[in-house]
Amino acid sequence: MHRETDDNEQDITSLLEKYEQMRALGRKTYFDADEFALLAEYYNAEGDNEEAEELISEGLKMHPGSPELMLLRVKTLVFFEMYEEALDYMRQLPEDEDVELPLLKIEALLHTDRYNEADELINKTMGRELSVDDLYFFITETGYLLNDVDKFDRAISFLEESMKIDESNTDAIVDLAYAYEMKGNLEKAIEYNNLLLDIDPYSYDGWVNIGKLYSMNGDYHKAIDAFDFALTIQDDDIGLLKMKAMALYMNDNAPEAIAIFEECLRKSPEDESLYESLLEAYDVMEQYEEMMKLIDKKEAQFGSGGILTKRTFVYVHMGELAKAEALFAQIPDSEKDTLDYYMLEGELAFQHDDYMEAEVAYMKAALISEGNDEIIDRLANISVAQEKYEQAAEYLEELLVIDPDYPTAKSRLAFIRFEIGSKEPFDEIMAQFSDEELRALLSLIMGDEEDDFANFSREKILTRLNEARENRVLFKNIKY
Repeated sequence: MHRETDDNEQDITSLLEKYEQMRALGRKTYFDADEFALLAEYYNAEGDNEEAEELISEGLKMHPGSPELMLLRVKTLVFFEMYEEALDYMRQLPEDEDVELPLLKIEALLHTDRYNEADELINKTMGRELSVDDLYFFITETGYLLNDVDKFDRAISFLEESMKIDESNTDAIVDLAYAYEMKGNLEKAIEYNNLLLDIDPYSYDGWVNIGKLYSMNGDYHKAIDAFDFALTIQDDDIGLLKMKAMALYMNDNAPEAIAIFEECLRKSPEDESLYESLLEAYDVMEQYEEMMKLIDKKEAQFGSGGILTKRTFVYVHMGELAKAEALFAQIPDSEKDTLDYYMLEGELAFQHDDYMEAEVAYMKAALISEGNDEIIDRLANISVAQEKYEQAAEYLEELLVIDPDYPTAKSRLAFIRFEIGSKEPFDEIMAQFSDEELRALLSLIMGDEEDDFANFSREKILTRLNEARENRVLFKNIKY
């Protein structure tokens, strides 16, 4: 094998010298079909696709029936995503025992939405008597092609079959992790990513990807550990530092997240997303002076677009409504039909107990940003303020579908179910609580009537809570 590689390198070197000399002298020199193919593959590998295409065209003029050059023409058409042309050209090619041509045709069929034809060709090729090597190559490449067109279930089935033949193929493992991630099965995606790291413990991409997956799965502590390991391999990646900072922020470590965001901003002041992340973190820490300074920096870097709205939000959060309203009145008409403007309008109205205007503003915001948990959360609060409890419950149920762990959403929904008093919806929300959460709720309701609920079974806790619902015992010491 090594000897053959050396011979191929010597062949292409001498062939290139001959070709370059011929081109420099403006002469045409005869080449065999396999020599044209070797030269074309070389230029393709070097990224000079135009030269490769010229060689293929010239070669086909001299050797019009060469299967090797015709196959290269198909590869070129597929590479340039000229799928219809590729399919037309393939009709001229005779079938052979190789699986490369069927794979090219399958790729073209998939990318032209001819899924039934692609399936037929896949099944036909699988029905042939293939060697183990050809079978492995075919099912692996088919898995990659199916992933490329978002056919994740079928991609997984082919790639997992290929893993039975060679479980060390890191490309297949990466594609499997990706397919499971796209299907929302993060546990399986993490499992395959861990397998990749078992094979290559120092894979930078592997540690970054598993950090992303842990973050998406809400396991921020593990995400931070993964990002830290990636940073030992490459410590100057701004994107990675941003991901670590976000994981820290989501893990309730805003101070350390802020420190990293600030470091990133010093290194990359043109990255607008960093300003937004820092503003959010400063807001959580109630560092309003820092927010104002950062807004000034953003204005100096990117201009005044949206700046008045951001400053107004800060004054609202600080409780300085007079200053907020003065700035709000100055926001130009060109910035009024925006998500931030409607949310700000809604918040100012809510602060003045104008719940109808607040609801209208947040509904406008919801039309711009469908499924926005913050907007749904505010609409729930506005509904409660108007004593529209059923509507508030619907908003909170929608919020829990989007984010089952949204802070206080379950307990707030429980309060509403107590207020409404209907048993079936009440039972449904109670079923979402852990035993400890139920004990905490019961403790809040009963107040000083009971000192210790630690020994209560879940059944007993639910019985007592239901009695409280029937007797309309509300949460006297709780602010919704």
